Amino acid sequence: MRQNATPASKWKYDLDLWQHPQAIARVHKVQTWSAEHFSLMKEYYQMLANAGQKTITASIVNEPWGHQTFDDYPSLVKWTKKKDGSWKYDYSLFDKYIAFVMECGITDRINCYSMVPWKIAFTYYDENLGQEAVLKDAIGSEAYNRFWKTMLVDFTAHLKQKGWFSKTYIAMDERPMEAMKAVIKLLKETDKDWKIALAGDYHGEIEGDIDNYCIASKWDFPAEVLQKRQQQGKISTWYTCCTEPYPNAFTFSSPAEQVWMGWYSANKTLDGYVRWAYNSWTKNPLVDSRFTAWPAGDTYQIYPGPLSSVRFEKLIEGAQDFEKISLLKAQYAANKNTKQLNALNSALATFDIKLLATTSADEMLKKVKDLLND
Repeated sequence: MRQNATPASKWKYDLDLWQHPQAIARVHKVQTWSAEHFSLMKEYYQMLANAGQKTITASIVNEPWGHQTFDDYPSLVKWTKKKDGSWKYDYSLFDKYIAFVMECGITDRINCYSMVPWKIAFTYYDENLGQEAVLKDAIGSEAYNRFWKTMLVDFTAHLKQKGWFSKTYIAMDERPMEAMKAVIKLLKETDKDWKIALAGDYHGEIEGDIDNYCIASKWDFPAEVLQKRQQQGKISTWYTCCTEPYPNAFTFSSPAEQVWMGWYSANKTLDGYVRWAYNSWTKNPLVDSRFTAWPAGDTYQIYPGPLSSVRFEKLIEGAQDFEKISLLKAQYAANKNTKQLNALNSALATFDIKLLATTSADEMLKKVKDLLND
């Protein structure tokens, strides 16, 4: 990993690559959540922390993304409906996992997925039935609200007891507007200080309620909205996924595109970049990076080992460029060095996704990289 005068934990660039602990257990052939599993995860998570990762990906229900990955994505919270109809929530694994990832250096936020999963099917253990049951009632329905309100009250108290509530977010990913509105309402009724994260399209109707808002690359925050969010200390980022031909992070993408992302973030004055997924590996990730309908490499940025990749290293380079740009702009402004500040701003303005249709990321970067060597 590259050395930098400022530790990665202090970088302004807000990187969020979603983690997948189950995949690590499977490729290393160890029992999930065993001592061996945690020992193996350590180096993977330290590698991610050293890239500037800010957020822990935490599942509070089974399969928050509808099992779109090769490996299972189990809940860190065990839900039990007792014989008397009351609920018990076992947070022991959640607590162990979150504390572990924080020890690895990822400490800023805990994104909990999700009250709005891709498939509305919440599994829990029913003591009366002596087996797992599933709640499938629509988001916003009376049954849904009752199911979640009880949990949220308990979860809120638990997080406050742990000292984690202020950095915990209920996270949503590309969900329908009415569903998101219903969840926001329920959260704020439970505790007005609940924080919310969203990755998806830009929705002005709910923007004010989203503390950590990541928009798809085809969108822009309105200038006045972005300025207000910055003043309020809210996080505003962007992402790419399987739909964008460029810029992207597939195995066939130009490595320069991930450096380009750092410059684009600086141009748009966004806080950073988000992508699923750090390590949602395919069946044999060292041999074939394709998975069902996803483009090759879409589901992971590093390899089992852990082994880095050109893509991952270039993502770090882009983050470091973002840091250098921020430092230079502040220095030029403080020294009233208008000429160099204008030159840097003019270079940044060329980092527009539309221009990638005719000019490669590599060509763009070659024209401007020397500006960071002053």
